[in-house]
Amino acid sequence: MKTLILNGSPRPQGDTAALIQAFREGLKGEIWQIDAYRMNVSPCVDCRACMRGGGCRIQDDMEQIYQAAAEADVLAIASPLYFSTLTGPLLSLCSRFQALYAARRRGIVLPGPEKAGVALLVGGGSTKDPSCALHTAAIILRELGAQVWGQAVSLRTDKLPAAQDQAALAEAREMARGLSRLCGE
Repeated sequence: MKTLILNGSPRPQGDTAALIQAFREGLKGEIWQIDAYRMNVSPCVDCRACMRGGGCRIQDDMEQIYQAAAEADVLAIASPLYFSTLTGPLLSLCSRFQALYAARRRGIVLPGPEKAGVALLVGGGSTKDPSCALHTAAIILRELGAQVWGQAVSLRTDKLPAAQDQAALAEAREMARGLSRLCGE
């Protein structure tokens, strides 16, 4: 089983990292993690090269992300919630998946296995409803060929850090174990 985690958090030891770590503990197989804040990835510039069949004309770290996404059995979108949605750098990175969408519209079947998709989200302060971010994550996962399989969410992290949110941590671990069983690991 190969898992790709798209991490939208700027904090390597923050709340999102705690949920990712719990998720990783339950996984089997190969795990790749892409940290949106640390990658050299430009957002889509809507040049339409991909719509004309030329693929994405921007040459940057996205090439390795396309490859990892194609090979993955499991795709995870992990992010803190900023104004109730995914972080800007993660959304910018995901905007580049437009090239994959354009390929499918031209009838090109994307390579790789069927995929399961999950969302790992954390939010503090006034965040009471993660539905906007979950909806956005579901759209991204669907465009990457993944069926949404589950979610783990830790809210009110300003009062209870995700690393102490036993329910969310257990949910992330159990979701990973279920995916490992599903993929025969």
